[in-house]
Amino acid sequence: MKRIELLDLWRTVAIVCMIIYHLLYDLAAFGFISREQFFSPGLNALQLFICCSFILVSGISSRFSKNNVRRGAIVLGASIIVSIGGFVVGEPILFGVLSFLGCAMIIYGFIGKYIDKASGYVTPVILLALFFLTGYWTSNTIVNVKFLFPLGFAHVGFSSSDYFPIMPWLFLFLLGTWLGGLVKKHSDVDWLYTKLPQWLTFPGRHSLIIYLMHQPVLYGITILLTRF
Repeated sequence: MKRIELLDLWRTVAIVCMIIYHLLYDLAAFGFISREQFFSPGLNALQLFICCSFILVSGISSRFSKNNVRRGAIVLGASIIVSIGGFVVGEPILFGVLSFLGCAMIIYGFIGKYIDKASGYVTPVILLALFFLTGYWTSNTIVNVKFLFPLGFAHVGFSSSDYFPIMPWLFLFLLGTWLGGLVKKHSDVDWLYTKLPQWLTFPGRHSLIIYLMHQPVLYGITILLTRF
């Protein structure tokens, strides 16, 4: 099956938006812009677009992966690097987006063959309902047990600068896998395989590397700005 470069373009758009968002985050952290300016409705919407894009595209891509368990293990390994970096700069990351995506890929790698059978159009409705219901449940539940935060149940005093628990985000990921099945079903549609300029797809093809490298670079640039 030919590569769907439109997915690479989607990733590229999400990555560019992510870099802009994190640059503004660093500027707010160093006082170049106010926290009120940063935590604005517009930037909150941008953050939601970025997160949902990465999760949906990752879910779609999982339908085309030969080994989602291996893919997930690589992403989990990358998440450890990011978490170490977060602790070094004083912004702990406990189950951030990479940790979630790695776990979601591994979960899908084991149970995907059963989930893929649910190919009807009721499936996305159920997945979206579970996404919103579990999101409401976990966001309104505080527990005393400290090891349930990966599932979405935070304890008193829990803090993470990046947090994407299994619930509700797994259901959005699975919605992506359903969309991937839809793409497979209509693989004869020509526009899906539109060839795009390499400069538009290159960032999307190397999204993990860029994710790992962009924040240290932006952080360094922001520190240099403070000296001027």
